[in-house]
Amino acid sequence: MRFLFAARLLTVLGLWLVMSSAWGQKTAPRSAYQQFAMQTRLDKPVSTTCFARLDNTNFYSLPAPEAFLKARNARTAAPQSSTFIVTYNGFPDNARAAFQLAVDIWQSVIKSPIPIRMTANWTNLGSPSRNRVTLGQASPSDYYRLYGPTQKTDAFYPIALAEKIARRELNGTAPDIGASFNSQVNWYLGTDGKPGPTQLDFVTVVLHEIGHGLGFVSGRSVGNNNTASIFTFVFDAFVENGQGQKLINETIFPDNSAALYNQFVGDNLFFNGPILQQKTGQKARLYAPSTFQPGSSTSHLDERTYPDGSINELMTPEASNGVANFNPGPLTLAMFEDMEWKTTSIIHETPLRDSEEVTDRTLTFDVFSDTTLVANSVRLFIGRGAATANVASYSAVTPTLIPGTTNRYSFTIPASQATGRIGYYFQVQDASGRTFTSPGKLSSTGQQFIYGATLGPDNVPPTIAQLGLRTNGLFTSPTATTVAGTNNYYVFTSTDTLNVSAIIRDDRLTGVDTAYVEYQINGVNQTPAPMRYTEQIRELTDGQALVDSVYMARLRFPAGSLTAGSRIQYRVVAIDSARARNRVVFPAQGFYDIAVVAPQATARTSYSTSFADPVASAADFVTNGFTVGQPSGFQSPMLQSEHPYRNGNTYDFENNTSAVLLAPIRLKANPDSATIRFSEIALIEPGETGTRYGDPGFFDYVIVEGSKDGGRTWQPMIEGYDARDNNDWNRTWNNSLSGVSPDINSSAPGTPTLFKQREIRMLETGLFRPNDVVLIRFRLYADQLSYGWGWAIDNLQIQVPPPPPILATEPTRSVQFTVYPNPSSNGSIRVEAKLARAATEAGLTVTSPMGQTLRTIALPVRGTTINEPIDLTQLPTGLYLLQLKVGDTTETKKIMITR
Repeated sequence: MRFLFAARLLTVLGLWLVMSSAWGQKTAPRSAYQQFAMQTRLDKPVSTTCFARLDNTNFYSLPAPEAFLKARNARTAAPQSSTFIVTYNGFPDNARAAFQLAVDIWQSVIKSPIPIRMTANWTNLGSPSRNRVTLGQASPSDYYRLYGPTQKTDAFYPIALAEKIARRELNGTAPDIGASFNSQVNWYLGTDGKPGPTQLDFVTVVLHEIGHGLGFVSGRSVGNNNTASIFTFVFDAFVENGQGQKLINETIFPDNSAALYNQFVGDNLFFNGPILQQKTGQKARLYAPSTFQPGSSTSHLDERTYPDGSINELMTPEASNGVANFNPGPLTLAMFEDMEWKTTSIIHETPLRDSEEVTDRTLTFDVFSDTTLVANSVRLFIGRGAATANVASYSAVTPTLIPGTTNRYSFTIPASQATGRIGYYFQVQDASGRTFTSPGKLSSTGQQFIYGATLGPDNVPPTIAQLGLRTNGLFTSPTATTVAGTNNYYVFTSTDTLNVSAIIRDDRLTGVDTAYVEYQINGVNQTPAPMRYTEQIRELTDGQALVDSVYMARLRFPAGSLTAGSRIQYRVVAIDSARARNRVVFPAQGFYDIAVVAPQATARTSYSTSFADPVASAADFVTNGFTVGQPSGFQSPMLQSEHPYRNGNTYDFENNTSAVLLAPIRLKANPDSATIRFSEIALIEPGETGTRYGDPGFFDYVIVEGSKDGGRTWQPMIEGYDARDNNDWNRTWNNSLSGVSPDINSSAPGTPTLFKQREIRMLETGLFRPNDVVLIRFRLYADQLSYGWGWAIDNLQIQVPPPPPILATEPTRSVQFTVYPNPSSNGSIRVEAKLARAATEAGLTVTSPMGQTLRTIALPVRGTTINEPIDLTQLPTGLYLLQLKVGDTTETKKIMITR
């Protein structure tokens, strides 16, 4: 199982994406500022690396854009449209003038009311080779996702652009762009655009790197197994292939997929936006070579389409010696406008908040534009009640321009209409035909986000979900079908703490006031354990995600307070902050039960069971999510997981079910004797190809573990494994798949023919030694996505010698016994026997080489002759033993089934 990259998770506060799950997603109060702009950061911002060819013979110079040239003319200069503040580290004085020229060019073509702070490092990035050299690298220092003024609400914006749109500092005086330049390059540091034939023009390279820092960068990433992901930057919202398919469309290009990877190496990617089409009449071809270049692919224009001398070649991946280019190019500048470097910001700093007060509600907002707005185009759209789920039904009203201002508007919703669910958004149009909204829209579909609140009396209690229990470092999620009074977990008498977690949310942002765990021990009420609000980090296979509204409590058990046979009962209670103090209890009636167990008093040197007597076998085990019973399609009981097994339903996307043998085993000194043998079927979700236990792409698994301290801590006796451990299991899993990636489940059932033998040498890992007394645990781990039939274990033998080999033929004069065909290609055979004297009946037993009885068949005898067809087609390929018993006489034959 895998989980989508963290960028796919929308944490919406103070506004809703219009869908059924939009209501009640938060419980912790937030400030108005936090509602205005919530941040998600990258731990390691994507960086681009740029190179140069040193064999160029086509020397040329391209002048700066007209806007820059006008700005230098004192008579035509317009006010400076943006300001860069550069901090130099290690820079020689003679390089600063060239750097400043590049800064001045960008200052003339982009607009921002917020200073753009940049750190520039002069450092060794490697010496030139004969034809190639690394010039520099740059990236935004942070990416922000803003809920409100940005038009791609789910996309991440480079910090300088996010501050421009928000019209305020978001990171204080910290740098917005970080860049490094190679001190080992033969730079031309002049500002006249005339580098020598062997020199690289520094102004050109700085201009290019600042372009990356301002947002010319893709959030794509590629794995080691030719799969890819996108952490959606605003740049990526406009990337599509030649067929017009957006790469952020997960229906076509799932995250972590080969399909997405193939787009990145298919030489068929384009940036396509409305301003780009309006101003240039074309899409911009991106650099997507057949071999993925981590620092270059997708984050540059295509080198072949925009070669040396092209007005658009600045943002291609390679610079050239003897060339000066002071112009970002019309394609790049239009792309920047599409990414909202030319935009209209609708700033709504005080969205409606949930409240029980019934009063007039005034909505106030500001409109700032880099362009000309259509007169009287400012609109407010409002939906009420059930209609908030359908923005097409919203009513449009015209806000009032507040007297004495040029850009501040307001609208008052009267108290009579300001009750129940309220959803709203703002809209304005500019002269170019663009429509801007606040909040913005979903990048992939254009679905409108809304601000929202629930007003008036609150009579709805909180909701409790994803209940989890954690002890000994493992999460278990009690089954959703468990009823109160049914044991769904166990702890050992040595347990001193039990952590209880749940995701508790209220339908309003006023939130949950109180949550706690009520519990009893043997019917005696204990002091309730308070649950505290936390935000947890969920570890994913390719990143991390923040999970809010996780309430956690710790139940403490003093030494000696838990005895074998004790019973812990618990339930979760939550009360919201409403005047009515709405209360919810989980489960709704009664309590969940936890069994307290202890190992058996006497250690054994061996243990074996065929599980033929489910009651007797179950007495030796304590289980959670396992039972001793007979699965559908089988002829005898066994130890089994649930079918299908449950996936992870705790906040950490984890679920562990297990069965512990309560009979302690004293390990033998002989490694060949200290073994566990059993027959098993493990239809467990396969991990990614090539992954092993412990790797990020190794998903669900089963494992056998041992404890030397009475169940407090556990260590592996074998590495975890899944259906890939056996070809028959893996083939069966893949034969019956359903669902949509990455949540693809297998409905293939286990059958007797899938049983395989497992032998575990308990001393082999070095974690266990001769004479250790250990408990043995069978555990199934599942994460949050795919699931299948599960695990079954039969004929368990611990430190039991294997049965002696049975001779293929034991000579006897009383029976002549023949089996044919042998080998059998399909399992259909015939048994013939000639008896020395007449008999009325005979018996045929089919066993495995390990002595496991598979079938017992009664054969008719006609006088002294047996001649019967036998159907063994359900058995898999392998060697089997047939024992014919007539009276006191036994004859044995080997039979080989081949396919």
